[in-house]
Amino acid sequence: MKGYYQPAGLIGWVSWAWIVMIALFGGVMWLEVTHLNIWTYWSFGIFLVIAGAVIFRRRVYLDDDALRFPPIVGIHTEKIHFADMQFVQFTKHTVMFSHDGEQYSYWMNASFLRAFKAKIEGKNENI
Repeated sequence: MKGYYQPAGLIGWVSWAWIVMIALFGGVMWLEVTHLNIWTYWSFGIFLVIAGAVIFRRRVYLDDDALRFPPIVGIHTEKIHFADMQFVQFTKHTVMFSHDGEQYSYWMNASFLRAFKAKIEGKNENI
């Protein structure tokens, strides 16, 4: 199953703040010169490309025994096995877990999160 994710919490807010600053730069250049100029067009275009890439390229795949996170840019896929996840917690749209001493918190769409929760709970029942 394929789904989309975004980092949850403060990491997500900071990530999107940096992306929105690109559009803010374009708005400042537009208001500074009082008409649309090349800097405004370029910054708004770059903002749309980066925001689109961040929204549509942050994919997650649900395998039988792991979550696969393909990169936004690059070729190396991160794979997190269910057996290696610790302290898994689900909220309405967020999953939080620990893996190799790192804490992860992801916002995911509801249908993917339900399927992921069913896989985790089914995995724990078999142990």
